[in-house]
Amino acid sequence: MTAFIVACIVMVFAAVALVAAPLARKHPVAAKGEPASPRSASALAVVVITLPLAAGALYWGITNFPWKNPEAASAVPAGHGEGEAGSLDDAVKQLEARMAANPQDAEGWQMLGRSYLVTGQAGKAVTAYEKADAIVGGSDPGLKLDLAEALVLTDDPSMQARAKDIIDATLEADPNNGKALWYSGVLAMRRGDKDTAKAAFQKLLEQNPPPQIRQIVVEQLAGLGVQVPAASGESGPATGGSAGEATAAAAGRTVRIAISVDPSVAAKLKPGVPLFVAAREPGIPGPPLAAVRLSSDQLPTTVVLSDANSMVEGRNLSSVDTVEIVAHVALGGTPTVATGDLVGQVKNSKGGPSDVAIVINQVAP
Repeated sequence: MTAFIVACIVMVFAAVALVAAPLARKHPVAAKGEPASPRSASALAVVVITLPLAAGALYWGITNFPWKNPEAASAVPAGHGEGEAGSLDDAVKQLEARMAANPQDAEGWQMLGRSYLVTGQAGKAVTAYEKADAIVGGSDPGLKLDLAEALVLTDDPSMQARAKDIIDATLEADPNNGKALWYSGVLAMRRGDKDTAKAAFQKLLEQNPPPQIRQIVVEQLAGLGVQVPAASGESGPATGGSAGEATAAAAGRTVRIAISVDPSVAAKLKPGVPLFVAAREPGIPGPPLAAVRLSSDQLPTTVVLSDANSMVEGRNLSSVDTVEIVAHVALGGTPTVATGDLVGQVKNSKGGPSDVAIVINQVAP
């Protein structure tokens, strides 16, 4: 199941990562009257903004998953997560072993950095990215920005100035870099510089980001006193609304999932914990066909998954007839279902309705 975890790490970081700081807390208020900056918003934004990061190529470079005999990898049915729980640590350990044997592998260090971010080890991610950056001689702007992200997510005040320098340099070279604009706004809010934050977030909106990102940016601007008109066809995350904007960044087979929580388990819901949504072929272990990471704070919400979220070349929503889509509130904080997590699921067949609903109504045993 190592391949699943590694591919998931790439997708979550590239498509949904960030995602890697603990999302259960909020950034402290930078100044009196300043709204708190949701940690979960930062994570989700980076994930979607950075789509895609050539996940397929990275996957094939490190996979050891036995595709000809997938049952050998895990005896637990896909979607239940029990067979995957130990694999997360295994994947990181294998990457660490790989780097111990190949210390000059810049791509490997970058992958290990992403793995550390997803597992909430921002400090280790900084070290891994620094090693990758040293190997390439500081010549990769994207790698530099990865390093800046890890520096921001450490929450170490001594590292924020260094992160700002990298982000400012990135924006000087590419004023429209979405990831740099987001973190420029986040850092500006932390230091109470509302004008810079507004400018960064407004410029990000001008790029017509995917609907999940637009929603987050609009919320940040609202906290800064800037009201943004609703986009054409936008009717809010809980209603489903028009698919026009949602599918603008999608491709191929697309499924729009309205996610809500059943009153029977609502009392168990906690704020600021990860919400994972993944689509996979029923009964087939390995990497999900598509997945995103959000926060329980966003419930109820609507998520759009499509072939654009594919993590492995040739494996996407269109490649299978039926997909099982699982949404789970990870009270344990991990991407694998753990005891006590809140879960809901639905199946969707090719050619069937593109709009489905998941009601989170189960407690994992």
